[in-house]
Amino acid sequence: MVTLNVKTNLDIANGARGTIERIILHSNEPAVGNKPIVYLQYMPAYVLVKLNRTRVNQLDGLTESVIPIEPATKTFTINVKTSRGQIQRKTVKQCQLPIIGAYAFTDYRLQGQTIAPVIADIARPPCATLDLANVYVALSQSSGRDNIRILRDFADETVLQPLNTELAGEDNQLERLNIVSFLLTTQQSTGQ
Repeated sequence: MVTLNVKTNLDIANGARGTIERIILHSNEPAVGNKPIVYLQYMPAYVLVKLNRTRVNQLDGLTESVIPIEPATKTFTINVKTSRGQIQRKTVKQCQLPIIGAYAFTDYRLQGQTIAPVIADIARPPCATLDLANVYVALSQSSGRDNIRILRDFADETVLQPLNTELAGEDNQLERLNIVSFLLTTQQSTGQ
């Protein structure tokens, strides 16, 4: 899964899914042979990833939907306490491939995606809560009821809880605006 918005207009964005086709090593990396475990001395030059969904035109020499993902560098500052108790600002420069292995997704990462098959876990997490929005996202991302399974039992309250009052109020406001828009459009089209 891609972990950074690389090119959002081409669907190479945070949460985009795909399969690693090949890892292209740094030119200074010694040959790795056929060892089952390899420790690299350098960051790979890039990784060829076949995205499940992308708007990228086929690149020369690559198959359809395969793109190179290069290491990305981010710079940020942190506050560090010195041995004298003073706060010192340090600048950190991080370079890594903006991809991770993804065998499971949070509801946050799932939004806007369709996945088949889905095994949803809607049991209450040990140190958090689930609201109806979390449950909805987890259950609505499959491509149909034949492609979804519930991992384990869950408390009835998970799906029987009342709707968040702020969301319900916003929903009511949108419904009122919808009615007003409909009435205004109808009046304009009939010439009243």
